[in-house]
Amino acid sequence: MDRRLAVKTMAYGAAAACLMGLPAWAAAAGPLDALAAALAPSPSGEALAEIPDPGRKLLALRSYLRFGKGLAERWSWSDAEVKAFNGSPEQKALLAEIAAVSAHFKAANPGFEIYVHATVRSLDEQIAKWNANESVGVGGAEILNAFKAAFGELAVSPGEADVKKAGTWLRGFQPAKRANLAAPGLTLHGRASAIDFQVMKDGKIYAGASEKQVESLWMAEGWDVKLKASIDAAGPSFLGPLANPHEPWHYDYVPKKPAG
Repeated sequence: MDRRLAVKTMAYGAAAACLMGLPAWAAAAGPLDALAAALAPSPSGEALAEIPDPGRKLLALRSYLRFGKGLAERWSWSDAEVKAFNGSPEQKALLAEIAAVSAHFKAANPGFEIYVHATVRSLDEQIAKWNANESVGVGGAEILNAFKAAFGELAVSPGEADVKKAGTWLRGFQPAKRANLAAPGLTLHGRASAIDFQVMKDGKIYAGASEKQVESLWMAEGWDVKLKASIDAAGPSFLGPLANPHEPWHYDYVPKKPAG
């Protein structure tokens, strides 16, 4: 769906729900849409419009509110920005460093090699993953239940005081366990500033970017240490791995800026 149309649909659904007097999460046409529209900092509103599940929507909105004023600077690249990056000296530098890490890893670990999906992760892809990810679903159910307990009578078209109160509550909410995905628009994969290094054997992924393999494979067989050794030896611009959530395959890409 065109994002502009989605936003219009969101606004229409919220208005209809308001007329019915339904609570935000029970509105048949876009639960929590009015609250999200009132609270969402730019440019997150269009992403929220494409998250139909109310819990997942709340969880994403929490991330956007907590990120603060720097949200626009962190936001994933547009199609035009991705196109400008492709083939640029900056992309060539990134690919060269990935190749150096891969060559070192392959020499140090006979029979194994590195696989990297180095393309920029589009916002549409991020939204699709957010809408399907299991850990996001768990976190979404948790925050939705807590929100219902705190705002049981909040209308779909809340007043200014309710919006302010809900925003404060969302910023302060602490989930029992962090989801293993960044909210759509916030991942550094959307700005070519993060890379997932996966281990391959015989042409197939052996140790992949999977939460379920962190303990049983990455740490049990030492692939976290082996990858880190190759990063340290050949990838000076890669920082990591990501600690929270623990992703031994995920490294941020922070190249040094030219002097002067």
